[in-house]
Amino acid sequence: MPNLTIINQQYPPEVAATGQIFRVMAEHMQARGFQVTVATGTPYYPGMQSKAPRREVMGGVTVRRLWNTTFPKKSFLGKLVNLLTFEISLLFYCIFSVPRDATVLVATAPPMAVLCAAAGRFFRRYRVVMTVQDLYPDVLAASGMSRRGALSYRVLKALMRSSMAACRQVVAISTDMRRHLTKAYGLKDVKLIPNLFPETIQMADSAEAKRARGWADKLVVQYSGNFGVAHECETLLAAVRSLQGEPGILFQIAGAGKNYDRLREACERENLAGIVFEDYAPLGELERHLGTADISVVILGAAFRDVLLPSKYYGILASGRGVLLISGCESDIRRDIEAEGMGLCVESGEGEKLAEALRDLMRAPGRLTEMGMRARSLYERRYAQEIILGAYEALLRER
Repeated sequence: MPNLTIINQQYPPEVAATGQIFRVMAEHMQARGFQVTVATGTPYYPGMQSKAPRREVMGGVTVRRLWNTTFPKKSFLGKLVNLLTFEISLLFYCIFSVPRDATVLVATAPPMAVLCAAAGRFFRRYRVVMTVQDLYPDVLAASGMSRRGALSYRVLKALMRSSMAACRQVVAISTDMRRHLTKAYGLKDVKLIPNLFPETIQMADSAEAKRARGWADKLVVQYSGNFGVAHECETLLAAVRSLQGEPGILFQIAGAGKNYDRLREACERENLAGIVFEDYAPLGELERHLGTADISVVILGAAFRDVLLPSKYYGILASGRGVLLISGCESDIRRDIEAEGMGLCVESGEGEKLAEALRDLMRAPGRLTEMGMRARSLYERRYAQEIILGAYEALLRER
């Protein structure tokens, strides 16, 4: 039975997307004959009532929760300390506890997890496979948190480059990321496997879902998920302003993040109508939540094209909803929309154009239905769970 160790700081009961992705992956691999251990951090999600055990078996998978501090997530300094203490614990775990015959699958949460895995490999000679969810330190530069010429950036990038070079395989989630890893990091054989959507959902009837919310007569434009620095909010805000005379169009914003707060504060300050703000949808209600939308929004800033791809995209496709992409760059999402006809593309900053496109859609409900059918078809052909899990299983069985 092959040994597989999965490393990611987030894992259930944490609700972060990467934790859910690796839960599905771990349980699939365990069911397919791997002996799976997950090395993860001590949870500290908001509202947590009791401590998760240091060791437990979940879905047949052995979960080892390493020690880290648990300062509140709203504190940047606290989050940094949580991250650093987890990485210290992880370094010792990789050096002393990972089986010598194991394959280690490590994600980019936290950024230096791959460095810890590479250090442990030096002593224990296991194989390392890295999957790049968000590429550090490039994400920091794209978000303005670091300068590319800064010493800290250059040191971190050099460490990442050497750690990636020590991996048996590096996996990118988009063609742009794969190209960037080849060009900027000198990697010669980067494998492309799109990201995994961790929930199994079916297409829901939007009419029924909207009636339950009292929105039966509305065109519902939904943004669901993280709304952080990679997702500018000005284009949506401009569209909301432009559509103040259109009671038939409703923006539903569900999630959290820096730009979620900025958009909400601007709408409250200007007393804008036609937009509602909600928390993240619980996992058990995700199918119904996504089914409330007539069309769903993905935002991708040009600076982030090579370093991430919003995972919400795959959930939108699975839910059978058209994709409204707000972006100023080429990307796999834009290429899919143009090739498959399952959505609309609007350039960043074109709020008036977005508003006019939504007016057109309100007058053409059949077009929305066709987009949704095409989106679901694309998901089933290219991004379905079994396809992505099969690609990872084949990779992890390679010797």
